[in-house]
Amino acid sequence: MVTTIERIQAVQSDTAEVDVSNEVLSSLINIAGRQRMLSQRIVFKAMLALRRSEGALAIAQDTLRTFADSHAALVQGRDGLPGLFSPALREAFHGKDDDKRSSNGQVARKIADFIALASTALDAIARDAPRAEQAVEALIASADPLLNDLHAVTAVYEQESRRIARMQKREQQQLIERIKSIAKEAHIVSFNGQIVASRTNVTGREFAVVAGVMTSITKELEAVVSAFVKKTASV
Repeated sequence: MVTTIERIQAVQSDTAEVDVSNEVLSSLINIAGRQRMLSQRIVFKAMLALRRSEGALAIAQDTLRTFADSHAALVQGRDGLPGLFSPALREAFHGKDDDKRSSNGQVARKIADFIALASTALDAIARDAPRAEQAVEALIASADPLLNDLHAVTAVYEQESRRIARMQKREQQQLIERIKSIAKEAHIVSFNGQIVASRTNVTGREFAVVAGVMTSITKELEAVVSAFVKKTASV
């Protein structure tokens, strides 16, 4: 038979682990969305740099570093970011197992190719190489397809955020029901204890104190559940 203490410990164990917090999810969505803007900025500044616009090359190079760094953080994870924490995200970046040898779903590879194209183009511009214009044209050609892929990846992050929110809501409801059950059991124990205490003498008085404490704990637990229900209902 599972005791009240064991059930409380089970509740504590279930709620101690959270895969991805709302704050982390918001950061991931923001970074994924920002990648779209950064990719366009790289291309635009590369075009201006090709025309010798002052400061454009330095901005393009800095933006490329930020883009590459953000991509690594999203895929590999660091500084509190979990990397590709779900099958849906791994599929969005790397495709399905049967797509490994094709270009379908290989967003990670396409991003790596874009970074390589941008690096080649900016390096050619910096060296005033004869093939600089051709390199920039190749970069421009890759921009729109990549933008669509980055948009699709951002959509997956948003879908995962909604999925986790639904899952957390279900877990919260299950936790509430379990706590209610524990409170009901504790209430029955305290009530039976008061009956037993009323039928005995000195020992009963001591037991009555314990039963009274149990009653107070039950009322406090019920108040916590009520407050938690109101708080989660307003989210």
